Amino acid sequence: MKSPLDTNFSPVEDKMTKSVSDKGALVSLLLVLLGSLIYISLTFNNNVWLDEAFTASLVNTDMRGVLERSMADTLPPLYNILLKLSTDIFGYTVPVMKLTSAVPMILTMILGATVVRKRSGNLTSYIFILAIATMPNMLFYGVEIRMYSLGFLFATAAGIYVYEVICEPTRRNWTIFTLMSVLAGYSHHFAFVAVGFVYLFLLLYICHNTISRNRSHDGTLSSHKNDITLAGFFKCLLATFVLYFPCLIVTLKQLKSVSGYFSMPDVTLQVFVKYCRYPYTVGFTPLSVLLILTVAALFIRLCVRKTKTVADAFAIFCFLLYYGVLLFGTAVSRLMTANIFVDRYLFFSLGILWLFFAMEAASLDRRLVFLIIALQVAVGAASYTQARASEYAAGADETMAWLNSNVQQGDSLYTLEDYEELAICLPFYDRGLTNYESLEEAVRAAGTGNTWVAVLDGYETEAEHPEGNLGYDAYIREINDDGYELEYKGSFSFDRYKYSMYLLK
Repeated sequence: MKSPLDTNFSPVEDKMTKSVSDKGALVSLLLVLLGSLIYISLTFNNNVWLDEAFTASLVNTDMRGVLERSMADTLPPLYNILLKLSTDIFGYTVPVMKLTSAVPMILTMILGATVVRKRSGNLTSYIFILAIATMPNMLFYGVEIRMYSLGFLFATAAGIYVYEVICEPTRRNWTIFTLMSVLAGYSHHFAFVAVGFVYLFLLLYICHNTISRNRSHDGTLSSHKNDITLAGFFKCLLATFVLYFPCLIVTLKQLKSVSGYFSMPDVTLQVFVKYCRYPYTVGFTPLSVLLILTVAALFIRLCVRKTKTVADAFAIFCFLLYYGVLLFGTAVSRLMTANIFVDRYLFFSLGILWLFFAMEAASLDRRLVFLIIALQVAVGAASYTQARASEYAAGADETMAWLNSNVQQGDSLYTLEDYEELAICLPFYDRGLTNYESLEEAVRAAGTGNTWVAVLDGYETEAEHPEGNLGYDAYIREINDDGYELEYKGSFSFDRYKYSMYLLK
């Protein structure tokens, strides 16, 4: 690979190159601004689902409490710490928390406008930035009050900077690559798994280069300023291990209790196939099919190319990384007593997958590039429509207003549901309400106050319930046998949930 230092430009050529570069930087900046506005526009609402309410409630304490609660959770603490800091500074509100999650997505687009553009060109930068703002799942997880966007940023940055290390193995690039990798581990376990495959690619690249140089015609080991040695790789690996070690200790403790905490659906063949097409599922079948075919055509075109460059090898890796993480997650789900792997954990690999897409699409004929961008815009329109409908679903403000008008400090909550959707979300919306696991505890805790019973929509008619849940009819008999009855107060909704609220009489 030629270094920019190996090329000489005339003054006229230098001015033209600078002009093109300046225009490219401006276009990239405008695309980042557009993408940022798209993300920010999805944050001004009060809708949260179970996991978001859990995370938001976790940080509603002092920093020591946040750290203690994070240690008792099953995920690394970095996002919780940042969320605590942002809510302390800007206020404990849902929009502030969603905006905190959007920031890493904006920073990823900035990486596309700077590092990616300088290394791979303007077109690659444009397509990559657009992908971060338009492709399936980006907008949905990009503003969720969870650590997905943060892990996405660091895993994607590690993938971008490993290519910087290959092209220019300077101390600066090695340092940034190492830090991004470690921070991915402090964000989410599967973000670190994605980074593990980045390290594997770097190791294979170094070994291939070493073997190739050893087989040179004159039998000597060539020396080049861009050579990366195994010694350099292992120094990086050691630094990564040392920096990640504190988080590793916590992770090992968390994994001991994971089987009793939760379990995801088993990864059957049908689920595995679903996960394979997960990055391309738009929510509108014709667009999904078109996107899958486009990505497949780009990958086949890359594979059949006769002469492979370092950029080609890196692009192949960017595509395969996603499926490597999928295979790893599937294997782990088979080995552990509780399956901890689910499709959203693949989100951390998507930035690197779309980097492949951008690199290959940018190498097409300009007319085809315009078609690629048109496809991105169409997918983005569908993604934004769905994300906005989800984020601005009606009901959250009404739920908050009703709770504020009817719930008194010390009132208790008892929920009828299979999981803990209402048990966690309703006390988040009104901190005067405390949930209890049994009716007896709820009544005792309320004292002379009110005991509210919330019933998740559909729970009354479900034929099967998880082990330990008796079912709606059995719980109602239990309430009646204890001498109580339910007084209906109304039906409400927020985010993806509908429920009915009753007063225990």
